[in-house]
Amino acid sequence: MNKAIIIIFLITSVLVTGTIQTVSAESYQGKVEFASSLEETLGHFWALEQNLDDNNAELALIHATHPIAELYDSMKPVLKASDPSLDVKVQDTLMKLQDKANTKVSRAQAQQAIEDAKDVVAIARLTVVGNYLSNDVNTKLVLMSVLLETSIAEYGEAVSDGVIGEMAEFQDGSAFVWRSQQIFAEIESDIDHHTVEEIEELYVDLWAAYDARADPSQVEVIANGIIHELGESNESKIEFASSLEETLGHFWALEQNLDDNNAELALIHATHPIAELYDSMKPVLKASDPSLDVKVQDTLMKLQDKANTKVSRAQAQQAIEDAKDVVAIARLTVVGNYLSNDVNTKLVLMSVLLETSIAEYGEAVSDGVIGEMAEFQDGSAFVWRSQQIFAEIESDIDHHTVEEIEELYVDLWAAYDARADPSQVETLAGGIIHELDEILGEESEEVNLLEYVENIQELLEQTKQEYAKGDIDLALSLTTKAYLDNFEFLEGPLIELDQKELMEEVEIMLREELRTMIKNGEASSKVNAQVDAILEKMDTIATVVPEFGTVAIMILSIAIISVIAITAKSRISLRV
Repeated sequence: MNKAIIIIFLITSVLVTGTIQTVSAESYQGKVEFASSLEETLGHFWALEQNLDDNNAELALIHATHPIAELYDSMKPVLKASDPSLDVKVQDTLMKLQDKANTKVSRAQAQQAIEDAKDVVAIARLTVVGNYLSNDVNTKLVLMSVLLETSIAEYGEAVSDGVIGEMAEFQDGSAFVWRSQQIFAEIESDIDHHTVEEIEELYVDLWAAYDARADPSQVEVIANGIIHELGESNESKIEFASSLEETLGHFWALEQNLDDNNAELALIHATHPIAELYDSMKPVLKASDPSLDVKVQDTLMKLQDKANTKVSRAQAQQAIEDAKDVVAIARLTVVGNYLSNDVNTKLVLMSVLLETSIAEYGEAVSDGVIGEMAEFQDGSAFVWRSQQIFAEIESDIDHHTVEEIEELYVDLWAAYDARADPSQVETLAGGIIHELDEILGEESEEVNLLEYVENIQELLEQTKQEYAKGDIDLALSLTTKAYLDNFEFLEGPLIELDQKELMEEVEIMLREELRTMIKNGEASSKVNAQVDAILEKMDTIATVVPEFGTVAIMILSIAIISVIAITAKSRISLRV
């Protein structure tokens, strides 16, 4: 079973007349750039308030002036295009701010000018960015990251050798950190508890670094640590969600085999979720809710005992329904309602399932004959599940694209029925993925097979380290990822290179033997010896796969990387 590791940080959908519609990455970037200007403006308001409280007229004037002197210029074209009268109102309000919010008037009068400015910022946000994107968790994650990236540059300009040389820039950095933390407070309930704790600790360290006038490199490391955690949060959720989708695919295959009274294949699909998929999900489940982890494990364990041909079909179905229920609970708890129901998340999960189905079919069929029925059914199950997801969201996609995807599904199922050559199935499934890419505004990339080899080597080295520390769950998860997320992509190419014997040998060593040793709590020396033996085989594979070249897989990573890089760069350039 294969799984493309999908990183999704950018949700590019907006609510228009009650219908979710996809917007281009370019349009989204424009909205995020505008929103980030608003966030920096709010940061300046906060710094202004601090300086008014301290009766610091000079710095108060700087922060009252900055929004109109610099930030407004970048917002004006967008404001004029959206609502010329609002553009005039924003300009007028920010102009008045520098005249009214100062130490020459009462603190209450100054605060009223600030409140008026906050109100016009809220109106501009609603008008240009829109309610949907403004409240979107993933957009807020991007804005947090932009603010933190900009704060790094501001602090770097301000502090040297433990001394603040530019107080205005120091306060800018402080203000943007503060604003990022305010946004975080709005969304932390949508992020897993463990990640929230790590980010909160990093904020404590970041403020301590500011207080200590730490070296800019230290501030950069801590701020980047928060940015990294923001990215890890969604990446982990998408990986977890994809495991749940494959689990549901196995339930479907299990039902088909029970209907056909095929005990052997029914057992395979009843066992697979607990035997492999659960291991990759366990660390995330434990971090989110230990009691839920126990419930998921117990339910999936019972599935292989209760959903078989030895009991009535009704009894078996009840066990399957119980397992579906616990999957739904796990999805809601770990992934969250918002991300689970997001159209673009579902598009990504469809692509993951289809990518995996290609590899499964490739292992199963040769010369028009099914050699591995379990893998053939895996491929079928993941195509089916992707189509189920598509049915949930097709009303949100333009009619022409829906028709094209539906036609491709008809052709894909026909190819399965005909036991077509794997290359034909890959072309058809790849065609659906391409249509999904078009909706998401993403592109496919060529990935060198050696990257999978390197990933496996790195994951197995980590496995040894974590197992030695006594973290069996994490060691098992790392080993499972090495197999499911990487080695599976090497199996087809190795077979085509007449290395089937090597492929099967490593598969058994990795998927069966090593994972069993870890589960059984074998001595670290034995686990290390097994890992080292696999690594030796991977060295051999590394000399073989370059002959095969590259394979096309889908990588969806445009979001936070491009938006942060472009937006933060444009911000920083204003201050250089």
